[in-house]
This record gives sequence, structure tokens and C-alpha cells, in this order.
Amino acid sequence: MKKNLLLLPLLLLFSCASPSKLESNKVYSIDDIKSVGVKIQGKFETNFPESIDSNWAFYKGREIAVLMYPSADLANTNGEIAAQQQTELIDVVEKNIAYGQKVEKTACRGHGDSGGWTGRGGIKLGENISSNLGIDNTFIINKLKIFNDDKVEYLSAPSCPRREPLYREYKIYGNIVFLIEPLRTSGEDTDKFLQDLIIKLPK
Repeated sequence: MKKNLLLLPLLLLFSCASPSKLESNKVYSIDDIKSVGVKIQGKFETNFPESIDSNWAFYKGREIAVLMYPSADLANTNGEIAAQQQTELIDVVEKNIAYGQKVEKTACRGHGDSGGWTGRGGIKLGENISSNLGIDNTFIINKLKIFNDDKVEYLSAPSCPRREPLYREYKIYGNIVFLIEPLRTSGEDTDKFLQDLIIKLPK
């Protein structure tokens, strides 16, 4: 009996510390999504069965995807399947391909955390390099000619070591499926980023 009494405070502590699962049956509109600061950029080419809209967007400087369904039930069934397909990471068996067959948006990863690499096979010049070359906001895709007096120099982007799904995490809330590219810090921070977005939606 005494042992059980000693365990009770610990059980209460862990139950309070564990994050609550965010759930809702609300049907949100695209205007609801925009109202919290999500900036819609474009639509997916993929046809997601039963979805009423599918967009990629930016929120606080991070790229996210927003898949919308007529109901929360469809988001939790068809939307779950779509999210799993778009985040499918596979072992590299051919060239550098590390994404499933139905993944639409991919990113080049595997260069560590040095930064600068984009999800589309390009390299962004560092501030010091671009200032020395006299180029502002320079973005290189494959090869860029740099003219220096009478000499032409080429800057080439190294090959991509591993091409993965751009989005690696997702959350379903109401009739919405949110997907996000991973944060450089940790999966927990990525999860918190999505939760912070979700709690701002109209209730």
C-alpha cells in the first residue's frame, strides 16, 4: 500500500507532463488558414483523393503543405494516407533517390548543417562570396557564369548526395493535414512548430 502511495505523485507528474493530443472536428476554410499568417504560394500537381484543396505555403519562414478535406473523418483517413505518401523516406537503392514513388516535393539533404543548400539542387552564395563578386541575392542552379574582366569562371554545385521528401512530419487537425519540412534542431521542435500553428486557428 505504501509503495502505491509513493508511486502516485510520480504518475501524476508524468501524466501532466505528457503533451495533450490536438484534435478537432471543425471544418476550416482556406481563409481560416490565411488568417493565422500562412502564406499560400502554389498548388500541388498530385491529385489527392477526396481532397478539396492542396497547397504549399510558408509560415514563419518555413515551408509547409496544407491539404484540405470536406470533413475531419476524411482528413483522418484519406489525408493520413496522403501525408504518409508525401513524407515517405526510403533506403537509397538507385542513384541518390531516398523518397517514395508518390512524393511530389523533394529536397537535397546529406551535406550536414552547414546550410545554403536548397530543396531544388541549387546553392546560395554566402554573404562574403556574393559581396566579393558584386552580386546581390545570387542563386545558383547547376552552373552560373561569373564574368571577371576578360576571364569567365564557372561555379558548379556539387551533386546531391541524397534526395529525400521535402516534408518529413505531419499533423492532422480538423479537416486539415499540415506537412512540414524538418527543422534543423530536432523532431520535437518540428512537432512544436506545427502545434503552435494549430492552436492559433479559430476555435
